[in-house]
Amino acid sequence: MKNKEKTALSYSADILTKYWGEINPWSIQSYRKKGGYETLWRTLREKEPQEVIQEVKRSSLQGRGGAGFPTGQKWELTCRQKTRERYFICNLDESEPGTFKDRMLAENNPHLLLEGIILGAYAVGAQKAFIYLNGQFKEAEKILNHAIEEAYQNQFLGESIMGMAFDLELEVFSGAGAYICGEETALINSLEGRRGEP
Repeated sequence: MKNKEKTALSYSADILTKYWGEINPWSIQSYRKKGGYETLWRTLREKEPQEVIQEVKRSSLQGRGGAGFPTGQKWELTCRQKTRERYFICNLDESEPGTFKDRMLAENNPHLLLEGIILGAYAVGAQKAFIYLNGQFKEAEKILNHAIEEAYQNQFLGESIMGMAFDLELEVFSGAGAYICGEETALINSLEGRRGEP
């Protein structure tokens, strides 16, 4: 079992860090030259949201926090909720001392992060998404906001994404850097303007 986990983690790290140093984080064209947004283009044209969820379940993708909750299962549970409004939240709070994996991803390949958020929002039927960012990550905040602006300009965000019947608004929410806000319910409380507590 440990060997399988190590292989999966290594594979995940290879994907996330593959083009670090080769992509200019300030340029959407730099990302697109490496095949960026092609998966989104194919998915919106070829797959229904439930198919995306099943593919994520088969991949065994899981959260990168302490719980390691299966991503596909979380998305499936979201889709079962009887509600017309759904939100997609990307947790980049990362307030654990000495950790920097999320910040490094945002600073090195922001459009990879955005493409993943858009795909996730499509899968769960969300039309509004947030990146909850640790307020101390000032460089990451600048890069992400610039990347979001580029994504809007290139029709990867906003209304009728890539000419399809899918709309998504995305914004960065800068948290106060409270350790507890890395926990899901505390993060949501903070995002909604309440005290960040579980």
